Amino acid sequence: MKSKRKLRVFEAFAGIGAQAAALKKLNIDYEIVGISDWFIDAIECYATIHCESKVVDVPNTKAEVLEYLSKFTFSADSVHPYNISRLSEDRLRDLYRANKKCNNYGSISDIRAEELPDFDLLVYSFPCQDLSTGGLGKGMKKGSGTRSGLLWEIERILKGLHEQGRLPEYLLLENVRTIKAESNIADLRQWLDFLESIGYSNDECMLLNALDFGVPQDRERAFIVSHLGEKLNVEQRIVKQPRKYIFENYFRNDYSNPTLRAEADIAQLNKTPSREQMWRINGRELNEDTTVRTITCNMDRTHCAALFPYTGAKGVSYRRPTIREAFLLMGFSEQDYEKTLSLAYSYRKMNKLIGNSIVVDVLEEIFRVMFEDKYRRKSK
Repeated sequence: MKSKRKLRVFEAFAGIGAQAAALKKLNIDYEIVGISDWFIDAIECYATIHCESKVVDVPNTKAEVLEYLSKFTFSADSVHPYNISRLSEDRLRDLYRANKKCNNYGSISDIRAEELPDFDLLVYSFPCQDLSTGGLGKGMKKGSGTRSGLLWEIERILKGLHEQGRLPEYLLLENVRTIKAESNIADLRQWLDFLESIGYSNDECMLLNALDFGVPQDRERAFIVSHLGEKLNVEQRIVKQPRKYIFENYFRNDYSNPTLRAEADIAQLNKTPSREQMWRINGRELNEDTTVRTITCNMDRTHCAALFPYTGAKGVSYRRPTIREAFLLMGFSEQDYEKTLSLAYSYRKMNKLIGNSIVVDVLEEIFRVMFEDKYRRKSK
């Protein structure tokens, strides 16, 4: 049965908006009614990619800008709260504009259910650091105070929406595969039991790899779909693709192009003993059969996504994927990447933002199964 209105979506832990990017690629009617994030760089990047057509009038005085922004908790590093009065007036105005454009409700810990608009889908990709194999294994136990424990802020919000009779029909969880590890499984079961207690049916946890969705990146992530009413059994209807990739859709090695050459130079590393070790672990020849490891928020560590041979500004050595390539390998478009150039963020800043995102192509297939029949736009 086709819906008579748009699919209304709220993106919690929004980052740079992989969910919005996936929905945009589908021929369905949708609207992002709000997001939640506290990381200044992510908020500005989200607004730059997804909200360029929106116009926001910024107050004339710094005091008025600060009065609005002081209602929110922001972070400059995505880990600790930040005193925004330390920002320049121009940066404060940029943050004001970005926050308004993407309708950001702020830190998930500050949001109250009664403040939220009505929506049909809640997507919540809560922090993975304490679940990831690269972290310290602190976990997501309720009351633990860990970053991954922010999952339980979603419980608080859903309880409030339940009391108000405003629960969204659909939920989508995304995180690292170790959410199912023995050390975390009891907490995951507690979470799913809570959802069942307020009326949701939970699909089985899906482990989906970007390699099976047309992307040459070995990135496996866990997804759980929850639905008010019966299970949707999304995984049974997902269509995977052969592991054959179109090189030019993801890699940029035409160094006669000055823009691509400059980006490759930025991604180049000095040839040191530690980088030689990185090469032995991650070295790739850049050709039609190239695939990369998981793109993380730091591509300058031993187990990085990939290193490619490169002769550039630092002589003969290696380079990491450029940020343009990282965007493409995460399923964003080249136009999305080029919009972010106006931010003038460093390689490291952009690496952190894109590495913490979700592969758009995987989300697109999940959303196709969930919503195409109900929210498909009419053909012209």
